[in-house]
Amino acid sequence: MSRLCLLLLAWIVIPLDVSACSTTSTASIDLGSKSSFDATTAVTGAGSGNSGLTCSGILGLLSSQYIFISVDSKSAGLVNAVSGDSIPFDVTTVPAGVPLTAGSTSGNLAGASLLSLGGSSGEVQLFLNLGAAGNVASGTYTGTITLRWHYAVCTNISAVGICIGGWTRSAGITQSCLLGLCTLTQSSLPGAGEAVQVTVTLNVTRDCRFDADDIDFGGAPFADSFAPVSGALRVRCTKGTTYSVGLSNGNYFSGGRRRMGSGTNRLEYDVFRPGGQPWDALSHRALQAVPALGNVPESFTYEARIYPDQPTPPAGTYQDVLIIDVAF
Repeated sequence: MSRLCLLLLAWIVIPLDVSACSTTSTASIDLGSKSSFDATTAVTGAGSGNSGLTCSGILGLLSSQYIFISVDSKSAGLVNAVSGDSIPFDVTTVPAGVPLTAGSTSGNLAGASLLSLGGSSGEVQLFLNLGAAGNVASGTYTGTITLRWHYAVCTNISAVGICIGGWTRSAGITQSCLLGLCTLTQSSLPGAGEAVQVTVTLNVTRDCRFDADDIDFGGAPFADSFAPVSGALRVRCTKGTTYSVGLSNGNYFSGGRRRMGSGTNRLEYDVFRPGGQPWDALSHRALQAVPALGNVPESFTYEARIYPDQPTPPAGTYQDVLIIDVAF
């Protein structure tokens, strides 16, 4: 008697409980703060942040994963909604990389090195460069990047191109499966993708820079023989800023008058604003009530005089130091 036996082999595929990729519809990148003067200089590597794509737990062959990015649109610059000023910016997938442009689709980023893209908690990062801005006002600057992430990733790759249990895929990418072994339809890559709008913000702060003419009275034999000296302070502040300029009383102020010193000897003098008021740091400051232009220094003139009604002190070199302060 003969018997015919049929051996049936059965298996069940149980995917590992490991996450792959997912997207959010919105993401944000905060570039922090910089002064309006620093904004005039281009910066490569100005900051980075979340791209809207998170990929974690991809332990298979990186060469068998697929991650692409495409850009639908991008703001020409980060714009201040109040002043209308703009700061150019670019976005890249790696530090100092090639900028992404509207209408472009990257190559396979996972094949290069998925690990180089990962931020904290598996967040894939974008990197920002800032271009040189012109004369810009302070405030919040905002831009947007509308992009799409295209991905087909597998946490259980058994061989190149074969995923046990199926690929995690973005819209438009298809696969074929037989007995739990799935392969991608290569012609469907990169697919329609998942849309993400990334908002980029930068806070531009006010700043002021200034310089002044030194006061040099020259030489004379008597206190009442010195001629007045004229000069100016030059102040440049962020566009749209109002401010005031004060002068300290110096090192030897006494009896309502500034004084220069030579050892223990003193020579009284003062610095006057147009109109004859002594220029100080409190009640008699120079006011710039009209918003600053920002692109050129604004000049404040002064006249310095040695008081003629004082006794002539001993001969010597008399000096004092005044501190300029700009409040804005």
